[in-house]
Amino acid sequence: MRISKLIPKTRRQAAEGLSGAHALLVRAGYIRQVERGLFVLAPLGFRVWRKLQDIIFAEMERDGVLNVNLPIIQPKELWDKTGRWDRYQASKTMLTTRNPNTGREFGLAPTAEEVVTWLAALEVQSYQDLPVIFHQIGWKFRAETRPHGGLLRGVEFDMSDAYSFDVDEAGMRKSFELFRTLYTRIFSRVGLRRCIAVQADSGAIGGKGSAEFMAISEEVGEDVLITCAACNYGANLERATSRYPRPEYSVPKVGRRGEHTPGTRTVVELEGLFKAEGITADRMVKTIVLTVTKGAETYNVAVCIRGDLEINLVKVRNALGADEVAAAEAETVREVTGAEVGFAGPLGLVEHGQVRDILFDQSTQGMTNFLCGLNETDYHALDVNFGSDELPVPTSFHDLHQTKAGHQCPECEAKLTESHGIEVGHIFMLQTGYAQKMGAQFRDAGGKMQDIWMGCYGIGVTRLLQTVVEQSRDKDGIIWPESIAPYQVIIVPVNAADTVQMNAAKALYRNFQENGVQVMLDDRDLRGGQKFADADLLGIPLRITVGRKASEGVVEFRRRSDGTVEEVPTSEAHMHYLGLLAK
Repeated sequence: MRISKLIPKTRRQAAEGLSGAHALLVRAGYIRQVERGLFVLAPLGFRVWRKLQDIIFAEMERDGVLNVNLPIIQPKELWDKTGRWDRYQASKTMLTTRNPNTGREFGLAPTAEEVVTWLAALEVQSYQDLPVIFHQIGWKFRAETRPHGGLLRGVEFDMSDAYSFDVDEAGMRKSFELFRTLYTRIFSRVGLRRCIAVQADSGAIGGKGSAEFMAISEEVGEDVLITCAACNYGANLERATSRYPRPEYSVPKVGRRGEHTPGTRTVVELEGLFKAEGITADRMVKTIVLTVTKGAETYNVAVCIRGDLEINLVKVRNALGADEVAAAEAETVREVTGAEVGFAGPLGLVEHGQVRDILFDQSTQGMTNFLCGLNETDYHALDVNFGSDELPVPTSFHDLHQTKAGHQCPECEAKLTESHGIEVGHIFMLQTGYAQKMGAQFRDAGGKMQDIWMGCYGIGVTRLLQTVVEQSRDKDGIIWPESIAPYQVIIVPVNAADTVQMNAAKALYRNFQENGVQVMLDDRDLRGGQKFADADLLGIPLRITVGRKASEGVVEFRRRSDGTVEEVPTSEAHMHYLGLLAK
């Protein structure tokens, strides 16, 4: 590739508002934005993307995975079987169309569980056909309400998705662990330097049990990760749990008391008001009213949690089996509690008739003589205890709190730390839910029909492209790992007007091409400094500079990764390059 023929050209600056890897990919000409969330993979970006695909396909085939191509346009009837058509329409994440001749509806599918389960139901007959794993790499469309971050969150994106089918739960778990290992190999090969697997919430995909692969990125990582260095426990914030210090609670007192607390709504304000009595946040129970959506039904619940902790809405949603959970509007809180926001409490709340249930976080278990709202504006209750007529002992306590750095690890009790990451892969144990709904069964050894156990696994390929750059860059540009670099070598003659330099550069270029090296030649009539800046921006692993010593038969090798420079006889350039690869 001669750079003079390359389109797009490099840019000195990216558009305003772009930063990090996104800005570098634009400046270097790897991508161009058509619209928010929609991108062209330009020639250099296309080469990186194809190399990512090649690595993924190779690793899949190494483990016996069968490659297929599934349609992105799928009939509504398939999605009606799982009940996900209405869910995706409600969230406006699927684009739909109607056949003008038949009136049948189709969706531009954001995922492929339905169609691949249909395939398994059609083709799998016996236990002897299992296990089987199908895999594809293809484009997905999701109507993102807020596409941003370049390739990290787009409307259209390339995805590797695989689906395993097994005879039982043990087989499903074996396939799950296979993909945990397989993904680890893939992310290592493409050059991710810091990538960890953490426990995750299964979300709209469903099932029980999932793990996310997170590339650490403190600058742009949107996902909060909670990890333990002592035992390697890790989870995203939605799923993370922890242990936390518990104070010594006193013997329960008989009879609660009401206190006038005008304008005192928050935990911090209450701590200040009752400082003399030593009532701290961990001796309070705060009550939050939530609005729950489950199918076509909407109702209210309350969650009680210790005053120094926060509620994790994803955990609440999972505990209720709900579609959506959100903090109630102020007007709803007033209707439910009879008081202004900030004075809600569990005492008699269900009997008031406006909440269906109260969920108690595990942190409230064992608390005595605590402070809580009295469901009356400007009043709180002190010395409240479970077991009274107004507040029976809960039949169960739930893990509903949000974990944070400094809490104790749930497995080894060491302190947890917080970091940020970009999700590059997600693996799920789907159980038998999809199979049951879509009739995917097999005949076992005894002749009995059984539901197939499933797993699904995904890598955002275009997202992975940008994520690698997030981890592999410096102030001058991209630093591509050799495995996915668009070209391995860039040859830069310093002075295009010097025939000795240009002839030596062209001879090297031809020699490298003839020996199968992916090589670029900067044949532009520009100053050497501009060419060097572009070579760094493009991120090609090795720069060969043909300068003043060309007349002496010497060129300069410079490695992009660490800036190492060495002089090499021109006649030995190719062999020296092969030696570098072998190291």
